[in-house]
Amino acid sequence: VLARVRYLVSNPHVLPPHHIFYSNSECIAVWCKTGVWSTLQASIYLHSTAAGNFKSAVTAAAAVSGSTVTTTVPATGIGGWFGMTTTATVSLVSVQPWIIPALAGYGIIAVGGPYIVLRKCHEHWRRATTDLNDKFWSELDADVYVEAIKSWSGLD
Repeated sequence: VLARVRYLVSNPHVLPPHHIFYSNSECIAVWCKTGVWSTLQASIYLHSTAAGNFKSAVTAAAAVSGSTVTTTVPATGIGGWFGMTTTATVSLVSVQPWIIPALAGYGIIAVGGPYIVLRKCHEHWRRATTDLNDKFWSELDADVYVEAIKSWSGLD
């Protein structure tokens, strides 16, 4: 852990540029401790946003599917032939069918958007982890290698 901290203090230019999701102070702390560049805060935020948006999309779909409207329709029987009308209560979706693709589009965007951003974050984190670890291990002194091997093998 201390070797990674010393490395970053000595080589601040190797850090990725700051970004709220891809590269922040939590990423530095996690990398120093684990060797993996990631942020739990951004991951939780994106997951919970997608879950909340899913709940909103399902609620909207349920509300629309259960909604009814009263509309004027042709009368039944011979009266309808002569232009007479009556009122009937029908499903909102049967009167406004464009609502179905609108709800589907909202659901796809609202739920899929955060997951697309999260996937992009995972790619950035993987690349940053590889780059930092390669640079870190290539510039270490031999005594740090020895200490790491002793620590990992339990030979202390």
